[in-house]
Amino acid sequence: MFEAPSRWNPERNLWLEVLYRTVEDATKGPRHVPKPADKALIMREARDYLTRPSRDLAMVCALAGVDMGAVIDHIGRKLAGGRSAAPR
Repeated sequence: MFEAPSRWNPERNLWLEVLYRTVEDATKGPRHVPKPADKALIMREARDYLTRPSRDLAMVCALAGVDMGAVIDHIGRKLAGGRSAAPR
């Protein structure tokens, strides 16, 4: 029987979207949160989630088909670069 390529795997795509949204929350803030204090809290929580190993992140990464260590390393470098480039 015909087997679809892995990029067409709806379950994997769902978990990739979960990671993508969390990265957006960590880097740009959540889309539809009106209060700045709430937005800052969500950004901080997303950054913590993506830069510290946890069982939950390991599960999400496994289901998305990506390496948790690579995600933590990449996001950590991205956030560190973003902080140093920000005006004071």
